[in-house]
Amino acid sequence: MTSLALQRALQSPWRTFSWPSFTLALPTLQSLWELLPPIVLAVPKKKVSHSRKAMRSAHKGLKDKLNIVHCPGCGQPKLAHHACRSCYDSIISQLRHGSKREQRS
Repeated sequence: MTSLALQRALQSPWRTFSWPSFTLALPTLQSLWELLPPIVLAVPKKKVSHSRKAMRSAHKGLKDKLNIVHCPGCGQPKLAHHACRSCYDSIISQLRHGSKREQRS
């Protein structure tokens, strides 16, 4: 091999091996090392205590609902832009009762 071809072979991340019947390309150690650091470096150095873990998630508590309104149909409290639970239950029971009548007829 000439020195130019040798330099190109060393710079390439894949090493090629040629036999008369086929060519095989295998990754070199440099390209494998490029894959390993993200795996190796993502390991915690020490155990995280319960106190530190709790402090990290302290801001994730429940928040008050600010969008509670009264249903215009029955006056029960409900979330804005949602169906009232009591009105929904009454509509569903009427539909089920009506469908049972149709099945009997």
